Amino acid sequence: MQLIHQVKEFPVIMPAEKIRSRFEDADYLSIMCHEIGTPLTSIIGLSHILSDIECSSQKKTQCAEMLRDSANMLMELMKNMLDSSRIDAGMIEIEDIDFDLVKVVQEAVHIMATKAAEKGLDLQVHITNRLPPYWVGDPLRIRQILLNLLSNAVKFTEKGQVSLTVNSKRDAHGNDQLCITVADTGMGMTKDSLKKIFNKYTQANASISRKHGGTGLGLSISQDLAHLMHGNIAVESWPGMGSHFIVTLPLQKATALLAAA
Repeated sequence: MQLIHQVKEFPVIMPAEKIRSRFEDADYLSIMCHEIGTPLTSIIGLSHILSDIECSSQKKTQCAEMLRDSANMLMELMKNMLDSSRIDAGMIEIEDIDFDLVKVVQEAVHIMATKAAEKGLDLQVHITNRLPPYWVGDPLRIRQILLNLLSNAVKFTEKGQVSLTVNSKRDAHGNDQLCITVADTGMGMTKDSLKKIFNKYTQANASISRKHGGTGLGLSISQDLAHLMHGNIAVESWPGMGSHFIVTLPLQKATALLAAA
């Protein structure tokens, strides 16, 4: 008589870290596929319209502009993903060079002016008169922070205004600090949303993600860059009344000799 032994299979218990990692990877892939797929779908659809010989020249011009916007959206997403991975790998180096602060601010505002105008938003810039024009720091990264904050403000504001205020102050030790505030009259956020606003691949809530898209990388990258420059980003927000993002960077003023050079 043959005996058949039944062997009970016990489930393999996966460490909590691996479980979290798998869920994070799945969330990441889901978000990235959605974000990459959105502009790609537009590019494919618009290319079909442009190839139609019966399409009017006016329609083709509109499609070409939309095609450019979709391509820029895709490029911006790729740049953010690359910057995020480089920051995580410790491959971002911060420069300390003389730069013209007014020029950096004007470049960022010029890039965002068109998008603000398209939505009928008033884009205001306030630079304190007593603010020194030349500082020592990383103008490329400071402009990147400005662009990320202004882009978010314009994206989440349907009416009213977006303002950029730049001034300086002294910290408790008497050292100079550059202060940049980006304020909007948009939807604002709740206290619970503020707790995760700088997390990667998250939006304040699901409805925002569905309506506006985005990976949440811009704010995360901006905060990381501010920290690399020994600064910080704080946020104040009120539901239905808008948000204020305050960047503080402990930069040095450029000397007259360096500024003249």
